Amino acid sequence: MNEMDRFPEMKGYYIVMDNTPIYPSQEISAMVADRGYRSVYLPPYSPELNPIEKFWAIVRNKVKRSQFNDTEDLITRISEACNSVPPNHLRAFVQHSVNVFEKCLNGEAI
Repeated sequence: MNEMDRFPEMKGYYIVMDNTPIYPSQEISAMVADRGYRSVYLPPYSPELNPIEKFWAIVRNKVKRSQFNDTEDLITRISEACNSVPPNHLRAFVQHSVNVFEKCLNGEAI
């Protein structure tokens, strides 16, 4: 949210989160609302609705093919893998999730 706070026009935007019970959802929702955003939780076990899952799959695949000498090597490789994902892929991940949302809303199988 710190990054989003740099752009006042983003106030009122939704922050979409998976439904992992790491923190109580009321606590997180209150924190999000206090910063001027809205929260929505994805249903459990719904990676198709979460664009970040596609991103991490690519990053994971690039990182796991590497050998690391130390923690710094790992950090560098993760950073390189993240930066290597082109912006048009990120847009495609989001569009894919939007298409799946539409199918869900229309009662179609995903």
